[in-house]
Amino acid sequence: MKNKIVKSLGVLSVASLMSTTAFSQITISGYAEAGFITGANKNGSNTTNLASSSKNLGGETVVTVAGKGKTTNGWDYSVYQNFDTDEVGNGRNLGSTMAMTTRAIELSPIKDFKLFYSYDGVYGSEIARTAVPTVTDRVADQTGFAGLSELIDVTSGGHVVGFEVLNVGPNGRLSVAYNPNLDALPQQSSDRLYAGTLQSLAHSASGYSVGYSVAPGPIKIAAGITKIDQYHRADAQDVTAKTLGVTWTEGPFAIGAQRTKNEGLKAAIATSASFDDTVDTVAAAFKANNEITIGLDYSKMERSGTAIATKGPDTKVYHAVIAYNLGPVVVSAMYEDAKNKASTNAATLNGNDSSLTKIKVKANF
Repeated sequence: MKNKIVKSLGVLSVASLMSTTAFSQITISGYAEAGFITGANKNGSNTTNLASSSKNLGGETVVTVAGKGKTTNGWDYSVYQNFDTDEVGNGRNLGSTMAMTTRAIELSPIKDFKLFYSYDGVYGSEIARTAVPTVTDRVADQTGFAGLSELIDVTSGGHVVGFEVLNVGPNGRLSVAYNPNLDALPQQSSDRLYAGTLQSLAHSASGYSVGYSVAPGPIKIAAGITKIDQYHRADAQDVTAKTLGVTWTEGPFAIGAQRTKNEGLKAAIATSASFDDTVDTVAAAFKANNEITIGLDYSKMERSGTAIATKGPDTKVYHAVIAYNLGPVVVSAMYEDAKNKASTNAATLNGNDSSLTKIKVKANF
């Protein structure tokens, strides 16, 4: 009798699996890349950082498993999961060694409307985080060493729910995301309460963000706003972040400008002192032919607020990039020059200078 029950359960399990996957179209994609960075970090007024030279060879592989189809009641759905070899070291999730990170579930009951859950996906204000043309990598991701403040969102390294409305205006996208527990990690359970550092079954902050992009003709406009409520300390500081950018594209040329402002950043957890960062970026890209694309960008950051003891010169960052497209493989060279980078203790903007060169090979599959 026991064997019959086991066999019956096995048949039911296979049947259940087949009925589940029959609705879905499964795809596997991703990329592998290797990059070599060399250059120098020069000491500024921040004497805790000594002048040094840098040489770094590293690599990363990302595999995305995705599926889509229809539910039995006629809704469209899609789901994906990323496997990232570099997730621990890229600055987003230092508290976790889990490679299964970025993921999402989307349900569309009607055309141009969807509900979603995501961890680390691009939703809310993050859809407007980069509104200028880029070649290979975003400005902050060229080396991760430029010291520029990025738009604060609630989706990066966080669990969010929300909704999106598409085709609101020409090629428009409206995205709204809510994060009830900003201190959660990738392995946050779907069935258990989470106790983070210094909390007891409680969370330190929650927040929401809204992003909107629209492309009337050759112009694309993107805007985003983030609001975060910090409530784990009496001296907690709420955060507001805003961004607005526009890009004009005509033939092989694209040029854009963007302003991002983060307000209410804390110099340390146990203090009421805060500071604001305002970043202005202009960027241009030129597609010389089917293989070669050239990019240039310039960013300037101003830091102000009660946490700034001595205001130094503004941070300035320059990038020049050239990429050679070989179809599934892209080879690129980048030069970065950063001056007066922000000190980590927020005491001044007059930190270190650095000049770096990066060679990267990226193969898509």
